[in-house]
Amino acid sequence: MNVEKLVAADHRKDWRKFAEVMFKLEDADPGYMLLKRAKLDQATKMRYVLAWCTYYNPGVAAVACQFQGAKFYEYLRRVYPSAKRASERRHFRGQAGQKALMQWQDLYPKPEAMIEATHGTSYLQVRKNMQHMAQMGDYFYWKLADIWDTVFDEVVDFTGCEKYMPKVPQQGAEIIGNLEARADGGLVATVNMITRHITNIPYPVKGDRKLALQEAETVCCVFKQHVVGDYQYGFRSAKAWKRLQGVEGRPAAALREGLLAGGIWTPETLEQVAGHL
Repeated sequence: MNVEKLVAADHRKDWRKFAEVMFKLEDADPGYMLLKRAKLDQATKMRYVLAWCTYYNPGVAAVACQFQGAKFYEYLRRVYPSAKRASERRHFRGQAGQKALMQWQDLYPKPEAMIEATHGTSYLQVRKNMQHMAQMGDYFYWKLADIWDTVFDEVVDFTGCEKYMPKVPQQGAEIIGNLEARADGGLVATVNMITRHITNIPYPVKGDRKLALQEAETVCCVFKQHVVGDYQYGFRSAKAWKRLQGVEGRPAAALREGLLAGGIWTPETLEQVAGHL
């Protein structure tokens, strides 16, 4: 793999090629890839998901998921002042985040039970199940529905849910719609067009199931980041790898192995890409 050439690739005017390369590199949602392939039991994976929802930091989540019950929440509170947050969790600070952790623990002393409680057969059901959960808004409603569908192989129906896509994917859909100069326009028409294009792209983490609306949402999200200069191929995988580096414990090791299990990336190529972040 020529990492320098890969990182320099510019497909800002060709969303179709962009989507094909992104999925080929398993860089659409590497967080799903590594978690699904990690040799960890279901309860540990669920604790990882909940911890991931706090700071959106795989390294912190890999440590937290080793703990059960009160010790899980104690760890998340202990690292609260210093934990590095991804942009998706930039507002999980101050009293709001601390109160959310308290509410979660009061409602779900077993942290994996909180993830179990989100389960639904449709996006709208997952969304309804999460309404009472503090600091869990539109972004995480979609994320948890997607995780159930992709990581845990519990098929979730996203049909007709385009309007619930988070803000950045909707912006990406608008960019793609403008590139196509679509006469019909509109979010639904654009996302349907994207879905039709990606439906037969191979994506091992989905098994035999075809890519659908939830993956079209990812295309929109990451393409927008590519257009504005925040994403080049491999960035998502390299960020996950970087966060997991130096983290001790079996979960972190299993997650690193899960990221490499697809045979796309090596530690060396991920380090090279990380050098461009």
